[in-house]
Amino acid sequence: MILRSVTLDGWVVIGLLAIMAFISWYVMVDRVSYLNRVARGNEIFLKHFRETSTDISGLLQLDSQENDPSFGGELGKKQRKWVHAAPLYRIFAAGAQEIRKRFAGGGYRRLSPQAIQSIRAVLDSGFVRESQRLNRLMVMLTIAISGGPFLGLLGTVVGVMITFAAIAASGDVNVNAIAPGIAAALVATVAGLGVAIPSLFAYNYLTIRIKDVSSEMQVFVDEFITRIAESYELPDEPVKQAAE
Repeated sequence: MILRSVTLDGWVVIGLLAIMAFISWYVMVDRVSYLNRVARGNEIFLKHFRETSTDISGLLQLDSQENDPSFGGELGKKQRKWVHAAPLYRIFAAGAQEIRKRFAGGGYRRLSPQAIQSIRAVLDSGFVRESQRLNRLMVMLTIAISGGPFLGLLGTVVGVMITFAAIAASGDVNVNAIAPGIAAALVATVAGLGVAIPSLFAYNYLTIRIKDVSSEMQVFVDEFITRIAESYELPDEPVKQAAE
């Protein structure tokens, strides 16, 4: 009875909310599955990174194509696929490539503090790109959270206005004439809340997980730079002697 009383404008609003709900659920599923892949890939990569980190030369070859069997042979093709989807791996690959470019000519394998800062800038830019990738489509959830209830309220207000206008035109004022129209108008508000509430819960959950991954990436950047500095940074004494 309530649905039969919904006016055309109410169905238009409900249709818009249904589209919004579909998009928000798509974003939820997409982000949760992506974050699951990220967590798994980061876990595998960190384990391999920390096992190899004592050998800095071998560490810099973790991302090279010819050394893929180190992932493929020990971890299997499936786990190698997880690793290549990990943000930590992509940040590491950018830093390793930068170091290899600086050592391409061979010779003295040392890095000045300025070179290490330059490498850190590359890692930080990779961190920013990965953060953007993690937050991809999250804006659709914020639109559903903030826009869903207001769109539903708009449908309700318009429905109530039409109901009272029809009553005024007919001159029949009783509960039986008012109740169906008001109930039908409130369907739009219910639909708006039905879009916003799941989106709100999902947004909070995804935000916490994204913050955890971002913190893990920041810690990894610091750890990787420390490993590089320990192995390649120029000692203070030779620098002072050269200056003299």
